[in-house]
Amino acid sequence: MTLLALTGCQTTPQKGLTPAQIAVLKQQGFEMTDEGWAFGLSGKVLFGSDVEHLNPASTQIVERIGKALLGVGIERVRIDGHTDASGEESYNEQLSLRRAKSVEAVLAAVGIKEQNIQLRGLGSSKPVASNATAAGRTENRRVSIVVSAD
Repeated sequence: MTLLALTGCQTTPQKGLTPAQIAVLKQQGFEMTDEGWAFGLSGKVLFGSDVEHLNPASTQIVERIGKALLGVGIERVRIDGHTDASGEESYNEQLSLRRAKSVEAVLAAVGIKEQNIQLRGLGSSKPVASNATAAGRTENRRVSIVVSAD
């Protein structure tokens, strides 16, 4: 009975994001999507064909985002890796997961706990541009950082 009484005294975590957290997400370039607040690294952090590592400029962007998120108490994120449609889909799924892991390593280095980072390798399943052109394939080689609204 005492245990039940004590558990009732615990504060329950707040659902949703605070106005300050939303302001920082917007400031960092996140946009509201069906899956939460997403920072699409397409156009900002692109990967070369068959490349999984971030370049120095991309690393700085991810570090800045990680520090900003931690600064407002956002400690849980999902990282979605993507590829263009070149090559075998099974290979692309693994490549997209490796891309997500490269972003995870940077976020972990700035202080986001790895157990609070969910990774998804989506391969070429969610293109943002046509894979029929070189420019479209370049846009599809990307990573998204997603912050859930709950």
